[in-house]
Amino acid sequence: MYAQFIKELIDLPDVLIQKVRKEEERWIFELSLPEQCPLCPVCLKRTIKMTGKKKQWMHGYAQRIGIFWVELPVERRRCGTCGMTFSTSDPGISPRSVATDAFQQWVAHSCIGTSIQAVARMLKLPYTTVERWFYTHAPSFLSNDIQPKAVCVDEFAFRKGHDYGVAIMDAETGEVYALEAGKNEEAIGRVLAPVSDSVQYVVSDLAPAMKKAIQGVCPEAKHVVDYFHVIQLFTEALDRCRKSFGKGNKKHGHVRYVCRLLTQRPEKLTEEERQTVREWQKESDSLQAVYQSLQHFRYVSKSQNERQAKRRLNAWVHRYLFCPCSAVRAIAKSLVKRTDEIISCMLSPYSNGKMEGTNNKIKLMKRRGYGYRNIQRFALRVRLETANILS
Repeated sequence: MYAQFIKELIDLPDVLIQKVRKEEERWIFELSLPEQCPLCPVCLKRTIKMTGKKKQWMHGYAQRIGIFWVELPVERRRCGTCGMTFSTSDPGISPRSVATDAFQQWVAHSCIGTSIQAVARMLKLPYTTVERWFYTHAPSFLSNDIQPKAVCVDEFAFRKGHDYGVAIMDAETGEVYALEAGKNEEAIGRVLAPVSDSVQYVVSDLAPAMKKAIQGVCPEAKHVVDYFHVIQLFTEALDRCRKSFGKGNKKHGHVRYVCRLLTQRPEKLTEEERQTVREWQKESDSLQAVYQSLQHFRYVSKSQNERQAKRRLNAWVHRYLFCPCSAVRAIAKSLVKRTDEIISCMLSPYSNGKMEGTNNKIKLMKRRGYGYRNIQRFALRVRLETANILS
């Protein structure tokens, strides 16, 4: 039973366990290969054994004993036909490496969800060695078959205010497919190119570069504007109207000034102060107009089909396109330019909410790695963290 457990722990085919020994703090499993005669890799003829020696490889890790090693014979063989000389051992082990492929893949898999430095400290291995194994084997964990139905596209910051990038994510599974540096139309086109054949819905914000890139790379896909960014037009208009009240550079702000004008009798106010109060009335009317347009648009967004959505949106535009409030007119003009995207936003079940949450994950990965100088390695790390490989 003990030998069977060791065989399952070692997980190497066609090997025989000779014995187990301990050298200082290293546990070593001595294995023997079955009788074999490897063929020449050039002419595929029989070879002759020249010399033989034993070599050790790191092959596994256990919590109590640490890294355990396997010891296998390495033969130097020569082809009698073409004279080719080569080294041979178990097919799953490279004679020139210090660890088996299975151990390297396990180490690379352990780095997902944590830092490479933490794994290197746990295994007491050089950081550069663990890093090389990770970037060698980690790409094999990802699937190359990328055919999403709906994707989300959004920008994120490498350095706030300096360097930006664009990420594309599956709207259903939450897996990030690609990252590109920059946030212009060319960068968005590059990130959309791998999924342009299969994608049917593309969700993004109201940026003009997004619309141009989607129309150029995915002309047959429906462009869906995120509902949050549409409502953001109204909230920003409300902020602009509120900020218009904040006039005055006094020590205590304009609070005391406003309170005095509102509590005084009208006949005690000067003509200039009365004009100020009249302007406040106009601003309050603007606030009310923005609120009314927002509530009306929320009613419009509850449409059941495309025909009903177009009819309600056209009615909203005709009602507020010539509104006395300039902020409401600006919102109406923005929606007129994006009529098709707004209708898709009303009818589509997709949104950019997952992408906004993933942007926070990307920011945390960047901080955990203390920044990345290589965009390809950073993209690989983000893909591994969002691909649900650990589950």
